[in-house]
Amino acid sequence: MDPRHEDIVRWLEDGRELFGRMQERISNLANENERLLGRLGEVEVALSHADQDNTRVRADRDQLLAAFNRLAYLVDQIRLSRGVDT
Repeated sequence: MDPRHEDIVRWLEDGRELFGRMQERISNLANENERLLGRLGEVEVALSHADQDNTRVRADRDQLLAAFNRLAYLVDQIRLSRGVDT
């Protein structure tokens, strides 16, 4: 075989090898992407639950704060009715 044909054959073989490696890499990246998308979905669910928990905790806090404010007001009213300075 003449050298020109040998070069072409070698380039074609190199190209096939490179193409095969690129296909494998793309396949691996696609699999990793799917795995990460699944994980992202799990994180989104966890964040949604955390947000719901946060909302409940804030509501509980607001209720406690209102109860303490009411209690403080009533204590002040009792002190005033007894003539005790605050």
